[in-house]
Amino acid sequence: MRTKIFMAAMAFLGLASSAVAAPSSYELRLEGHVPVICRVDLQASSASADQATDLGKMTEFCNSAAGYDVWLSHAQGLSGAAVYVDGQKIQLSASGQTLISHSATAASRSHVLRLDPGADAGQVGDLSLRITAL
Repeated sequence: MRTKIFMAAMAFLGLASSAVAAPSSYELRLEGHVPVICRVDLQASSASADQATDLGKMTEFCNSAAGYDVWLSHAQGLSGAAVYVDGQKIQLSASGQTLISHSATAASRSHVLRLDPGADAGQVGDLSLRITAL
C-alpha cells in the first residue's frame, strides 16, 4: 500500500512540474556607450596649384549615428576652381570651405580626389580636410 501511495505521489509531482512551462522566449538587453570617433585621411602626392592634378585617395571614417560631413579648406575668393570627388565635379566655394562628402549615417568610405584650379590657377593655396560629426 505504501508503494502505491508513493508511486501516486510521484506521478502527481511529475505532472505538476510539467504543467509549469518555461517561457517561449527570452529577452536579453545589452547596452553600452561608445565615444564618437571621426577621422579623414588623404594619401596624396604633391599637387600643383597651376594645373589639374590628382590629389590622391581620401579615406573617411565616422561612427556618429547621425552621420558626418567632410569639408575641404582652401583659399577664399575662388571662382573657377573645382575638386572632383570620384569623378563628380564640386565647385570650390568663395568662402574657403567646401563640403565635399556627406553621410546621413555612420560609415567608412574612400574617394579619389582631383583638383582643377581652372581660372584660379596659382591661387588655390594650401588645402586641408576636416570631418565633422552631425
